[in-house]
Amino acid sequence: MTRIATLVFLLSAGFSGGAFAADPADPVREAAAAWRRAVIKQDESALRRFLAEDLLYSHSNGKTHQNKTEYIAAVTKGPSHYESFTDSETTIRVYGKTAVLSGYVDVKVPGRESYRVRTLEVYVENKGVWQMTAHQSARVNP
Repeated sequence: MTRIATLVFLLSAGFSGGAFAADPADPVREAAAAWRRAVIKQDESALRRFLAEDLLYSHSNGKTHQNKTEYIAAVTKGPSHYESFTDSETTIRVYGKTAVLSGYVDVKVPGRESYRVRTLEVYVENKGVWQMTAHQSARVNP
């Protein structure tokens, strides 16, 4: 009877938020949300934290191959470039210290209609911090 009680306890811990319920994608999801907030706020320090040194960034408008320095300079100069990002249908696959995020993002730019992109992002864990190392997005026709 003790074995059954132990098994029931372990299974319920896994389903109720216990040690077995942690989703390995959660830290990646948090890093993705953090860099998007940093872009909106034009927070250079946060962008440096959540973007990998070897970042390769391709925009939905066709501008490709920005590195970390170029990307941060582009999104932090002048008035804010973005009002909001709304994610949907996001999937994250974690492969050890690497993760692939894909999904849709509705992008709101000041003074313009929002537009939708399909995004593909690659993250790597570096000293306990998940950082985006590659990003590519493509506009989706309405």
